[in-house]
Amino acid sequence: MQNKVNKLILSFFLIIEVTRLLGQQTYADLNSGEKKSLFSETYDSNSNSWLTDNNWISGQINDGKYIITCKNYKQQAGLSYIKIPFDQNGDFEIETQLSITSGTGALIFGMTSDFEHYRVETDSKKNLFIFRDVPSKGRTEKLFSGKTGLVNEPGINNKITVRKIKDECYFYINDILFKQIANMSFSGDQIGFSVGLNSSISVDILNVNSLKFPEPVLLADKNVPSADSVPAAALAAALVPSVPEIIWISPSGSNTILNNYTARVRAKVKSGSELQSALFYVNGNSKGEGEMRSALDEPGSFIIEKTIDFIPGSNAIYLVATNNLGSTKSDLRYFTNPQADPPEIKWGNPVSANSIVNTEVFNMEVCIKSLAELMSAQVLVNGMQAGAAKVFQKSELENCSYVWKPQIVLKEGDNSIYIIAENIAGSTTSENRVIRFSKTGSEKRLALVFGNSEYKNGTALKNPVNDANLIEATLKELNFEVLKHTNAGKAEMEKALVEFTQMLPSYNVALFYYAGHGIQVDGVNYLIPADAVIEEKTSCKWEAISVSDIVSEFEKYPDNINIVILDACRNNPFRSWVRGNEAGFRFISDVSGTIIAYATAEGATAADGTGTNGLYTEELVKQMLIIQPVESVFKKTRVQVEQKSKGMQSPRESSGLRGEFYFKR
Repeated sequence: MQNKVNKLILSFFLIIEVTRLLGQQTYADLNSGEKKSLFSETYDSNSNSWLTDNNWISGQINDGKYIITCKNYKQQAGLSYIKIPFDQNGDFEIETQLSITSGTGALIFGMTSDFEHYRVETDSKKNLFIFRDVPSKGRTEKLFSGKTGLVNEPGINNKITVRKIKDECYFYINDILFKQIANMSFSGDQIGFSVGLNSSISVDILNVNSLKFPEPVLLADKNVPSADSVPAAALAAALVPSVPEIIWISPSGSNTILNNYTARVRAKVKSGSELQSALFYVNGNSKGEGEMRSALDEPGSFIIEKTIDFIPGSNAIYLVATNNLGSTKSDLRYFTNPQADPPEIKWGNPVSANSIVNTEVFNMEVCIKSLAELMSAQVLVNGMQAGAAKVFQKSELENCSYVWKPQIVLKEGDNSIYIIAENIAGSTTSENRVIRFSKTGSEKRLALVFGNSEYKNGTALKNPVNDANLIEATLKELNFEVLKHTNAGKAEMEKALVEFTQMLPSYNVALFYYAGHGIQVDGVNYLIPADAVIEEKTSCKWEAISVSDIVSEFEKYPDNINIVILDACRNNPFRSWVRGNEAGFRFISDVSGTIIAYATAEGATAADGTGTNGLYTEELVKQMLIIQPVESVFKKTRVQVEQKSKGMQSPRESSGLRGEFYFKR
């Protein structure tokens, strides 16, 4: 008895739902017994006389496809159509399958002799449109436009269906209803296709059917049908959800633990009609629309996904999906994230708290450590924002998550610089840096000079001390503050280098000069202290001074003028283990802000000279005292040395200077 009651109750609600749905049919409502074919085209031949060539289009029918290309005649779209008589006042269905090769293409129907028509159009960007064109009045009405997520990629067929039932017209793309329009009027019986400018499409089928539906059963009828007597198609239609149904894909569980603060969320939404929106919410705040695409293996379903940033701790997320029948809110999911710390800021350039530059435009570099995603960073110059960013380069350096390289413009004099970086845990302000911008007339020049002649454990040299004295005198004449050391052992050289590098931030021109023994071992250039004990190659690492270590200090100040002069590579005192090109220096790649000058070519040796000074330094100081750019100083020195050595010695230099410099003005 109870089962009969249940069936009657179910029948009652099914009848109500079926009656409602008869006015709003879904694609699943029809079966083969309810529609009659009036026209069918599969393009196996051109028996229906489709256009293949005129001023506007070229067409080709081949292997079940009708390929239509627009010729762009008078910058107009192209049309191809035929007359298919049918009862336009009755219920009918038009369906086709077409793919976009390029541009736009459309199904057109209801076209009159004046070319007034409706068209359902898609394009290569997967947009969808419904237009009513009235060329005689120069008017085009847009009845629908949007990106529904239902349109397939270019080159893949899209099934377009237009169904008129009573006073309603239903539009489907790939068997999914996306638009319903009431009281559309049809005056013509020509059906076909349009192809836009610079466009080409391919059509597979075109079918026209008449439709017939059973009359609805009224509630006042005495004979209420049982659930078993309800047609299967109507039963299926009645069970289609009136609002979207949401199924989570990721996260799959109620709570997900993250090791970072970003996750890709994904859900499936089932909807029997156009899906109007799908919005994600985190902790009650909207995160915007998700990316929507149709689930090709399941008609009527959509995949919604989005990459979302989360805050530390627990995050509640849900999705709200809306179609033209209503909205659905998903169940809650939670992401739990580790607690975050505000960013840490480490200066790269400038390194020191105080520095001097002679260029107005300064290239900064900071390392920002942040486990959470870096949201923004800004640089303040004298209290005013001088640059900001929200997109950053990821760093592969240890303890450095992001590298930011803003460029700023300095005013003459002192400039106070701060960096402010922000992530979801808060913001951090960097240590202060003061950069003094001094024009060329107020350059501050510093030089460190070494001249090693007397070697305790190697061959003595005649001229390096004399060369160091000559360079010192010349540089002082050119307004350099000079630190000079002669016959310096390793400890003295290292101490002098520490003092020199500590002074660098207060100067905008820095010069390093070395005369003495220098060798290259396994690609590394070394300067030899006067007390070095070098019995084998491996001794260099501990007994000598690496040129690369010196150059790296200059590299910290790329906007300064940095000059390295190496009058080394004289006859090597350690011939017992030197082979091949190890007799001379290996050239160092260009270093930003630095020019490196070598007394001779790569892999060659320099002459110690027969007079009081070495040949290279003797010619170099002559050129320093002539008014000319620094690059010209070294070029003309090379010419003189080559002439006087009869080509045996050829100085070289590599420059990464960013500004102009004259030793003498």
